[in-house]
Order: sequence, then structure tokens, then C-alpha cells
Amino acid sequence: MRICYTSDFHGRSTLYDQLTGLLHQEEPDVVILGGDMLPDGEDQDPDGTQAAWVDVQLRPRVEAWKQSLPALSVAFLMGNHDWLRSERAVRAQQDAGLLVLLESQRIWSHQGVSFIGCPLSPPTPHWVKDYERLDEDADAVTDFSGSAWATGPDGIAEVQVEQHFRSRPSMAAELAAATIPPEPWIFVAHTPPIDTGLDRLPNVESPIGSKAVRRFIESHQPLCALHGHVHESPEVTGVWCQEVAGVLCMNPGQKPDRLHAVCFDSDRLRRSLWHTVRE
Repeated sequence: MRICYTSDFHGRSTLYDQLTGLLHQEEPDVVILGGDMLPDGEDQDPDGTQAAWVDVQLRPRVEAWKQSLPALSVAFLMGNHDWLRSERAVRAQQDAGLLVLLESQRIWSHQGVSFIGCPLSPPTPHWVKDYERLDEDADAVTDFSGSAWATGPDGIAEVQVEQHFRSRPSMAAELAAATIPPEPWIFVAHTPPIDTGLDRLPNVESPIGSKAVRRFIESHQPLCALHGHVHESPEVTGVWCQEVAGVLCMNPGQKPDRLHAVCFDSDRLRRSLWHTVRE
């Protein structure tokens, strides 16, 4: 099965246009959109901004892809810049048969390969917290400066970060409850595993990937793991693919004006793998 993977467009139409060209060039069976594919929505009106973009901008693109490439399946993962309320709009597209939302407790299988996804990230300085969790239960809560916002029962509200993170399961707990697919399967996690060369920011001394994601990969041995989130990392380290306990993990990175993506065949992963920029 031919697979294309990319992430972290943040709603940029230039990157979506380039992805359209790549899909027509490669004619994959599956394209996986690995989180932070939407523009940041307004903190008080995510429905009128980010969720509306899903309907007004994303849906027509996916419809056009599927019209010109009828065999194409589109898999979508949320990311830490995305609002939980926007997931509703994505699920509506799933209900319409346009795409598949990747989740950790729901297996999606296609042409003999199964997939699960994890949209979560450890805490960041960004102000949307719907898909952020502590990496492990015992982690300290870093109180970044500025406001933090999340979706609650009464809508969008500013949150107190200590209470917010302590009241939610950690990434480790969420992954412990994940449904493990039958082999072969692919793990799509927005956050890369820690200390791999896939999780470094410029001018930040320590890696910022996830310990929980790394342990999950080491323990469960997927065919490969696909990541994003730290999309500056390949520029910092020169590394976009790295083995973790024998599992090939990939973070293609991203730039505002040039598409970073990887393409590969699931039955001959290492021989077929290539990067749109770093061949």
C-alpha cells in the first residue's frame, strides 16, 4: 500500500496546494494528515474560525482529492493547536465518508494495514490546551506565561494550568488504554518520541519529545511511527527518520512555503521511503 504522510500545515493554502500536486504525482492509497493541519482559531470563537475552516476550506479540498483520485483514503489526526470543538467538524466529514479520524482506541484498517493515532502533546507555551497532557503522571506542571484556554462543559474558558493538567489523564495513561492493532500496523502520534533527533527546537538545549510515546513504540513495535509537532527538528538536527528499538520513526518537519512529506510502500518500507525535500 502506498502511503503519503505530512503534518503541521497550520492552515497554509500554499502547503495544501503542494500536497495536491504530490498526491497526483504519487497516486497513494492513503494520505495521512498528522496534526496541526488547521489554522489557529480565535480563543473565544473556535466554531466561527477554526471549525468553520474545516467546513469551508478543508472539506472542498478533500472532495477534490477524492474526485480526481477515487481510490484515495484520507486519514486525519488532531494536534495541539487544534480545538476539541473542531473535532466535531472533522467527525462530520468522517460521517460523510470523506476522511477517517485517527484515534488511540479505535483501529482503522485499510488494505491489510491497521492504524491508530495519538493527537496529544506534553504542555507547551501555546494557549490551546484541549490536546495537551502531562507526559507522565508524576511530571511537574510548567506554568508558561500568558493565558491558557480549553473546551469545557460551558464552552471555551480560560483555565488554571495546574488544575487543568492534574484533572486529566496523562499521555502515559491514555496510551496505556490504547487498542493495539494486529500486525502490520502504523502508529501516528503527533508528538515524536523523546531524545531521537526528531524532537529538538532551535535554541532549546533539551529534547521535547514524549517519554510515553517512546515507551509505547518500544513496547508494542509498530511497523513504523509517524510524527510531527516539532516541525523545526529536521532543520536543527539534520534527522527526519530515526530507529527506536528497531522501529523506524519519522518526522518530516515542515516549512511555511515548501512541502515536507514522506512517501513509502508499507510492504517495502525502507527501500521505498523518500522525503519530498531531503531525498
